[in-house]
Amino acid sequence: MVNGKWLMRDKELLTVDEEAIIHASQEYAKKIDTFLATRETSLLSKLLAIGGASEEESFEIQAKVRVKDLHPIIEKLTSSVSEIEVLKKRHYKEYDVYFFFTDVEQGIIRYREDDFLAEDGKVENVRGRLTLIGPTNEGQFEQEVLLSRSRYLAPATQSLRFYREYFKPHLEKEIEKDRLRFLVRFEDTEFFINLDEIHNPKIGCFLEVKSRTWSRQDAEIKSQLVTKLINFLGADIEEATSEDYIEMVR
Repeated sequence: MVNGKWLMRDKELLTVDEEAIIHASQEYAKKIDTFLATRETSLLSKLLAIGGASEEESFEIQAKVRVKDLHPIIEKLTSSVSEIEVLKKRHYKEYDVYFFFTDVEQGIIRYREDDFLAEDGKVENVRGRLTLIGPTNEGQFEQEVLLSRSRYLAPATQSLRFYREYFKPHLEKEIEKDRLRFLVRFEDTEFFINLDEIHNPKIGCFLEVKSRTWSRQDAEIKSQLVTKLINFLGADIEEATSEDYIEMVR
């Protein structure tokens, strides 16, 4: 009895419909089971469940060119101060592990460890990230210049073993590379320039140029500037490729 009112008598609740509650809880249990089953088969849902995932609905123009030697490009970047302005420079060692799945429509999960290197070559910081890679190619311009959309990203705060057991891929591929990354201003437009040397597997050196874009017209203009910038840096635009690194090694 509470406040003069009987709540239970002879082991029977008087103010609660037990059968209705049990029935409702069973219905909720079915919904939870459905949600968990769906999440277990959806890479995006599993990535979001980790926490910290984000999607940037922006687009970028990008082009990748195979080169024999990166040093002439570095020299061009650092000596042509009147024609190109270097706003920022970073040096990384990047270790990528790609998770492939039976359902190819789900996409690919990339686990990346970025080792930030100081001027003396020592690691000064380490960052881990997960990326869900889906069909991101939104268009193609001349000279293999691509228009692509940003992907889902999440911080990787656990070990590679944890994510391997969590996502359960049926196949893995690894890529290791040394990357010099420049943020530059060329003809009043900002570009990111990646100078990559792929060490594992050994597939060579590449110049990659990227820039954010906001409209189809802007993308058209920047695609022409990308080609001009590649030529300015002394690379052969005929060596351009639309393949991502993981497509080269599969």
